[in-house]
Amino acid sequence: MDKINFITSNQGKVKSLENSLKVNNIDVRVYAQNLDIMEPQFDTVHEVSKFKALKAFDILQEPVLVEDGGFCISELHGFPGVYTKYILKTLGIDGIIKLLQGVKNRSAQFVSVATFIDNDGTVFQFEREGGTFEISEKKVDKQSPFAWSELWKIIYLKEYDKNLCELSEQEVTEYYSKIGAKGSIQKFVKWYANEYKK
Repeated sequence: MDKINFITSNQGKVKSLENSLKVNNIDVRVYAQNLDIMEPQFDTVHEVSKFKALKAFDILQEPVLVEDGGFCISELHGFPGVYTKYILKTLGIDGIIKLLQGVKNRSAQFVSVATFIDNDGTVFQFEREGGTFEISEKKVDKQSPFAWSELWKIIYLKEYDKNLCELSEQEVTEYYSKIGAKGSIQKFVKWYANEYKK
């Protein structure tokens, strides 16, 4: 059986990848690897993802997958973007809600890039497309097994009239197949199934 070394300690990301592979009938074993790679300070998610994937490939000498992203708030000109992890550690989701107090335009989106490096060291990158949502005025303190970030507690989806963390397993699958089919992990999985494995 083929395997993918997914460089993450985030179980929500692992579940998301496994779910996408299952939905696409791909029989691959996912090995989550926490290599504790330094978080580089680059200006773009592309650079961060590629840097971490190359470091991981140097260590493992096997195919690796890294997914990195940023949370971009329209009213804050795309901030925090590549600094999302740092902002979540320092301000937290309550701090993000405070930053938007009294703001009417609460739209935001994720920017994410999945970087896959094959046996030969060839780099492939997959970028998320679209998928805007709103930031709710207060957090919903519910833990979703699919959540790869605390941000799920403040992401409001109009089409479901609830926050992302409140979606059932069926709704999460539906959301990703309908809207998130253009997510970086989902795009990687489709490429892996249709082009890489042929």
